[in-house]
Amino acid sequence: MDFKKINIKLLIEGKKTYPSWSTKERHNLYAKEEYPYTTIYYYTKSNKIISKSFPSDVILTPKLLYVFGILIGECPTSLGDSNYRRVTITNSNPKLIQIVLEELEKANLLKISYIIDKSIHLLHFKKDDNVVIDYWAKELNLSTGKFKCFNDKSKTTDYGVCHVYISNVLLRRVIDLIQEYILNY
Repeated sequence: MDFKKINIKLLIEGKKTYPSWSTKERHNLYAKEEYPYTTIYYYTKSNKIISKSFPSDVILTPKLLYVFGILIGECPTSLGDSNYRRVTITNSNPKLIQIVLEELEKANLLKISYIIDKSIHLLHFKKDDNVVIDYWAKELNLSTGKFKCFNDKSKTTDYGVCHVYISNVLLRRVIDLIQEYILNY
């Protein structure tokens, strides 16, 4: 494979899903390529198909490599419990989170508009909930409905820390495989 261009179908060839947190089962990953898109899918134990469309090729630009570096260094990579089912972007710097989201969208790995309501969690803030939500919504150019505040004892900064939860087991697996490819190249 060319380092600068990763073919998603070749990337997942022979790979399995992460073990299910409830059954510990792993499922074979399959790919159906209809250029310029590839659908990655697997069958559950009950023969339900779980699928997601990806670009056939991911072009590794310098900025996308930077984003994968951020994901490796700054974001939770735990596979425990149900963490394997989501991509989590965590930081107190809205510009950094914005870069990650925008570059994943440019690479056609993610659609920012598909981030579900209340899936962006805000913690460790000193200001009032509404002020914090308005701040993050403005900084990330997202609707306030995407955010949910969690009050906790640790009040570290005015606007706290932002956790973006993107629940998609196949997106998490593909991102992890791309990171593995980059690190092993």
